[in-house]
Amino acid sequence: MHHCIVIDDESLARERISSFVDAQENWQVDAQSGEYKEAESLLLKHRPEVCFMDINIIGGSGIELARKLARSIDCHWVFTTASSEYALQAFDLEATDYLLKPFENSRLANVLHKVETLRKQTIKQCKNILAVKSVGAVEFVNVQDIIWIKGSANYVELHCANRMLLHRETLSKLEMQLNPEKFIRVHRSAMVNVDKINSLSSELGRFSLLHLNNGDEVKIGQGHKASLFEFLGLDA
Repeated sequence: MHHCIVIDDESLARERISSFVDAQENWQVDAQSGEYKEAESLLLKHRPEVCFMDINIIGGSGIELARKLARSIDCHWVFTTASSEYALQAFDLEATDYLLKPFENSRLANVLHKVETLRKQTIKQCKNILAVKSVGAVEFVNVQDIIWIKGSANYVELHCANRMLLHRETLSKLEMQLNPEKFIRVHRSAMVNVDKINSLSSELGRFSLLHLNNGDEVKIGQGHKASLFEFLGLDA
C-alpha cells in the first residue's frame, strides 16, 4: 500500500486530490490539512511515502515546510500551485513533481505511476549485503540475518541471532537501502525484519510489543502502528 498526505489551504482542492488517490488500487490518503503547524505534525506522525503540498498554506510556506522536514522523513514531495515561480525551489528539494493548477486527473495518475515505478526500482537496488566496519576489519553481513535494527544518532545497532553489531549509518539512510517489503519501520528508532516476527502482545489492552525470533521485544510506536498492522493484514 502506498500512503500519502494532502496539504492545501483550499478544502475543495484537498478533497479532489484525496478522492482521486483513494480511488486508486493500493493507494491511501492518511490525512489532510491546510495549516502549516498541523501539516508538520501530521507528516512527522504518518511519515507518508508521498505528500501533495500546496505552496501557500495557512501560517507558512509549503516549500519551507518540505525543506524543514526533508532530512527527517523520506517522502516524495509533489508541489501543487497556480504559479510556476517556485519550480526551481521545488526541484532544488528534489521534488518528484510540480503540478500547476488547474491540472487534470491524468497528471495525478502520472504522479502515482511515477512513484510506483520508483519504488520498484528501489526494491531492485536494495542491498543484500552490508559492509560493517570495525577496528582493523570489515565484516560482510547478509541482511536476511538481521532480525531488527535500532537507531542511535549516527549509528545503528544490527541485532542478529546471537550478536549485535554497530554500523556507522543513520536509521533513515539505512532504511532507504533495505527492501521495504522485508524491513519495516515500527518506531521512530527501530525497524524489524518482518520474517523474524513471532508474535504481538498488548499492554493496557493495546497491541504494542513485537516479539522476535531471537527473544527480543520491540515497542511499536503509535505513529507506525497503522502501517505495520496493514502490512501484517491486521486491523489496527
